[in-house]
Amino acid sequence: MSLGQRLQQLLQEMGLTQTALAKELETSNVVVNRYINNRTNPDYNFLHKLALNYKVNINWLLTGQGAMFGEEQVKMVAGKEYFNLPIVAAVSCGSPEEIQAAEVDDYIMVDRDTLPGDFQDYFAFFANGESMHPYISHGDVVIVKHSNNWQEADERVCVVNYDGEVTLKKVKLFSEGKKILLSPYNTEFTPILLDKNQLKNTQLVGIAVMAVRNL
Repeated sequence: MSLGQRLQQLLQEMGLTQTALAKELETSNVVVNRYINNRTNPDYNFLHKLALNYKVNINWLLTGQGAMFGEEQVKMVAGKEYFNLPIVAAVSCGSPEEIQAAEVDDYIMVDRDTLPGDFQDYFAFFANGESMHPYISHGDVVIVKHSNNWQEADERVCVVNYDGEVTLKKVKLFSEGKKILLSPYNTEFTPILLDKNQLKNTQLVGIAVMAVRNL
């Protein structure tokens, strides 16, 4: 069964049309139709909202493994409220790569007081690779706040979608934003300089706000 077929199955289970889902997730019906017909893969924003709004197990949607739905997102521990933030995928810390599914039912518990604002603005992923070592290592969980504002991203570690593939790098703006340098922390890896033509196919996914070491 393809991802598109699983998405159709999910809509049937939830009793939603693709138009209704598009409206709920603040995207277009055309975009959802592309996902259903396997023309493009879902982006982070779409996957994240599915997980948060409907408790969908993103690993099931991407791979068919595990249950269709995950667990409750909010838990009380010792009288304190924690948010079960779904880990939606793995992101390359080397050369840009396609989204990779996380393991079945992966979540990270985050104190509600730790991240400001709406928790729907955040998503988590596993770092894949060593280009951001020693600050972010392979297997660490990185929490990212959705953003498409390149000015906010300047001098920050960000998730960037370049030509349909995703990478984690430090962003530096040049020439009033007409050129962007994506830099690794590990000097064994080569920075990526994007000019104004390449930026047409580049999207800022979000800004990293926290990394949790996987010991």
